[in-house]
Amino acid sequence: MSRRLSLVLIALGACTGGMSDPSTVEQQDGACIALEGRTFSSVNQLECGRTPDGTSRCHWQITFATRDTTASDFAWAYSDVSEHGRVECRGEQVVTKLGSRTVTGRFDQTTQILTWAGETYAP
Repeated sequence: MSRRLSLVLIALGACTGGMSDPSTVEQQDGACIALEGRTFSSVNQLECGRTPDGTSRCHWQITFATRDTTASDFAWAYSDVSEHGRVECRGEQVVTKLGSRTVTGRFDQTTQILTWAGETYAP
């Protein structure tokens, strides 16, 4: 086997690792590998604050980044608020603790749809 083909096979294996069972989200000890490096926008336009003319509407966004092998980082911009922190994935479940409240979601790897705090997000 040529060196180039070996590298391609290694890269392909790295990209598909953990995806042999489509019912689970790729994960590594809690990190949200399938979400890292991605931004999701709310499917619907939602409230983004008040203006002199009334309620402003926009798409809310959530971005995921690499943290370590036990969790991932996220930044969530919703309404006129922005929060960030650590998020963990277990199967399709996505969970974070924001102060005293727990925010949960679900990522469907087949449809690529993220449900987060009751709203639907797409890449």
